[in-house]
Amino acid sequence: MSERRSGSFLAYAVGEIVLVVIGILIALQINNWNEERVEQRQVRAYALNLAADIQRDLDMIMAVDLQIQRLMRQAELLADYARQRPIEAFENAQLYFLTNGLSYRPFAWNRAALEQLKSSGALRQISNYTLVDRISAYDALTHHLDQDYTNDMNLINQLQLTVNRVVDLNYPEEREIAEWMGAIPDENAVDGFLAFRDSELFRRLAARELPLLTEDLGEVRFLVNQMLEVKNNVEARPDIELPRLRALADDIVTLIDADTGQAV
Repeated sequence: MSERRSGSFLAYAVGEIVLVVIGILIALQINNWNEERVEQRQVRAYALNLAADIQRDLDMIMAVDLQIQRLMRQAELLADYARQRPIEAFENAQLYFLTNGLSYRPFAWNRAALEQLKSSGALRQISNYTLVDRISAYDALTHHLDQDYTNDMNLINQLQLTVNRVVDLNYPEEREIAEWMGAIPDENAVDGFLAFRDSELFRRLAARELPLLTEDLGEVRFLVNQMLEVKNNVEARPDIELPRLRALADDIVTLIDADTGQAV
């Protein structure tokens, strides 16, 4: 009887231990499920914020794209104007117009959500590898475009030094000109800029007949060459890089929409 009683107690103890272990395992599993749900909700929130940031990026690059196209158009018009023209036939007002505003605004990326995805490790938790690939490619291209901007501005700054040696910029209407140019809406960057040459304000500039700062045709042609170099350098932005960025952005937003079931 004593042996039977000891056997019962042992079985009971083992059973209790098994139940406790099972309870612990179930509790751990429930805890893991809860943590996973929390993490997935956080990843989903980051992804939706990323999609919203990318939409803002697209609005921003539209303006930059048009400014670059305006810069390229200026270079083409300057080359046409200067072709086979003797030095005495150059008008300061025309060169002033064609070399005005030689720049485009820097890219202003909305990187907050992407940095959160990267720093929190949430990017590694995204199971859609195509989405991860597109996000990584988008991030890399934005940094590449930042470097492109730096390179472009180095060339433009060198060009501006030549403009300062060739073109008399000292028009009394300088403030009016800045206000006129500043009023051009982003979506009309090219045509709005070109319309300046038909304005009453430009006619006033031309009527002043300011002479160029040089009588050396070689300097003017060097200016044209620098302008064309800038054009050749920046044309990859609207022709290749920005369309590529838009395609990646569209893919990312579409994939996030499909994964989260929520239009962004």
